[in-house]
Amino acid sequence: MKRIVIIGELILKYDIQGVIKFSLLIALLLIAFIYILIPNWFNYIKILVLIPLQKFQWQSEKYNENSVFRLSSLFSSTFIFSIVIFSYLPELKWLENYSKTTNLFIIFGYVIGLFILKLIIDYLYFYLHKAKKAMHLIIDYQYGLNQLFAIIIGSITLVDVFFFGLTSDLYLLTKVLLAIYLFLRFSGNAIILTNNFGYPILTVIVYLCTFEIALIMIFMKILFNNI
Repeated sequence: MKRIVIIGELILKYDIQGVIKFSLLIALLLIAFIYILIPNWFNYIKILVLIPLQKFQWQSEKYNENSVFRLSSLFSSTFIFSIVIFSYLPELKWLENYSKTTNLFIIFGYVIGLFILKLIIDYLYFYLHKAKKAMHLIIDYQYGLNQLFAIIIGSITLVDVFFFGLTSDLYLLTKVLLAIYLFLRFSGNAIILTNNFGYPILTVIVYLCTFEIALIMIFMKILFNNI
């Protein structure tokens, strides 16, 4: 165990790619642990991602509201997304006074903070509208989608780091996948709300514009201006 810690410290001190490689290995261990904790984890992801296309709620109710899956998805997807951002985002002035390892943890703190804030907003919004069913469907769909794209994009980043040293054009594929993720997130939420939210369409539009489109626009601006 002591040797692993020493090796980790040497890698982290080496360079930015060393930090990324070590972080990706940690992410792989985290995924392996989650798979042991939830043997049908991949089935959870598949079923939850297909919620907007399901005609009957019973098709996914076995997998809904699972706190273990939600918690594991929150930590694993935000950690992987943070690694991807850290890998492709240029040096930022507000991070230049910190070490590379510290920068990664700062980014992770911001990302998981945003995810938790969005979760709190969703809980409050649907609680006020007394729409518990729609809330859980939205949250489960988002967590499944987050996990799916975290795995895909994280895998591409892993290949880019270990085989190409972040010198290939794979980051362009990452940008395309992130755009697809945001589109599916918005369209899936719209379908779920249309079918399960007992309020006028105007209320659905307000939710999507305020809590989805606005966030997507901010994220896309940061993404394409800085990657």
